[in-house]
Amino acid sequence: MEGKLLLDTLGAITIGISGLCIIAGLVFIKKNLREYHKRSMITASFFALIFVALYLIKNALYPPEKYMGPYRGLFLTILWSHTILALVNFPLAVVTLFYGLKGLHHKHRKVAPITAFVWIYVAFTGWLIYVFMRWLNP
Repeated sequence: MEGKLLLDTLGAITIGISGLCIIAGLVFIKKNLREYHKRSMITASFFALIFVALYLIKNALYPPEKYMGPYRGLFLTILWSHTILALVNFPLAVVTLFYGLKGLHHKHRKVAPITAFVWIYVAFTGWLIYVFMRWLNP
């Protein structure tokens, strides 16, 4: 497997795991399993950080690729919403984690649902971008 493809694939795997951990964390907190929720959210953050490192390495080593497939308008809409919300999600995630780990549950409960929704959207659209670039790009 060539280097760029390996980094793309590892990135898709790590952001996918991160998104699944967020979903698991939501299930755990709905069932009042706080320790599992905490572990799941920390694991999601860990995998998201691995994704960011892989993304930065890939972009430092390889030039950006253009999508030239038949769904360019749809791709660009997904890409822009993904990019903007990924940038928004980083500080949201830091604040949400901080509140949760410091026991500021009243603040955590206010921001966490927004963070979770944005995080899941970013993870899902990250997978869509991977599919567009890998299989729908001539």
